[in-house]
Order: sequence, then structure tokens, then C-alpha cells
Amino acid sequence: MPKFRYNPAMPPRKRKTNKAGKTSPQWKPRRRGEPDTPPTVAKSYTLPVSAYLAIREVAWLYGSQGRAVQVGAEILSRLEDPIPVKKSGKTSKRRMTYKLVPSTVELIRKLTNSAYESSGETLEACVQALKLKNLRLTKKSLPGGVKKSAG
Repeated sequence: MPKFRYNPAMPPRKRKTNKAGKTSPQWKPRRRGEPDTPPTVAKSYTLPVSAYLAIREVAWLYGSQGRAVQVGAEILSRLEDPIPVKKSGKTSKRRMTYKLVPSTVELIRKLTNSAYESSGETLEACVQALKLKNLRLTKKSLPGGVKKSAG
């Protein structure tokens, strides 16, 4: 087994020591029962099976299904016009629970009250927002409220 050699290009790391002179780990390990960081809530929605499958399909890209829902809701809230969704039959619904940040839960509730009939339609529109190629954003959603120039 090769011995560790000192490389002058990479000086050894300095370790933090506590009052007793012992080194302590940089990150405290998370124990069972401790709250998630950042705080999340488990929220259940009844959504079309097609939206459920689409969320599962894109989850690998965003890290989790809850994060995919969060990104889709943020995009949807910044669009000028709501995305039209087709009405699905009552037989093709599924109840799903996602761990979401409270601000995302509130955003989905506001979108449901303002532009869509149910939270299932809102989540289906979130999935469609993730698939959009050309986003038409409002002035308020751009940084500093500046309108994007054409050239």
C-alpha cells in the first residue's frame, strides 16, 4: 500500500479544533427523528395518472418528485397565461403524497384558486410547464423588473 506523500501544490488541510484541542467533524451527522433541512411538509394531492407518471419520469432530472413539482409550480407561476389542460375522467385519478416546501404548497393553492379548477389540474399544468421550450415570462418575474430586449 503506497504511503501518503506531501504534495507542495496541495498543502494539508487544516482541521478545526475545539476547546479541548480535539478535532471535530465539519458536519454533524443527522440522527433519526431530527427534522428535515429545509423544513418540508407532506402534502397529498389527487392528480391524473398521466401527470403522476410524467412527474415520476422527470424526477431523476430534478433529484426527487417533490423538487420536480416545486420547479414546475415556480415556472407556472411566472408564465403570462395559464397553460390549458384537458379534463380527465374520474377513473384516471391517483392520490399521491409529496414532500414539499411550505411556500410551494401555498403556491399550488394560489394557482388552484386563480387559474385551475383542482389541484390535480394544477399539477398537470406544472408537468407541462417543465416540458415547455419557449417561456414567455412577465416583466415582474425577470430580475429587477427589466424587460428582456430582442437583440
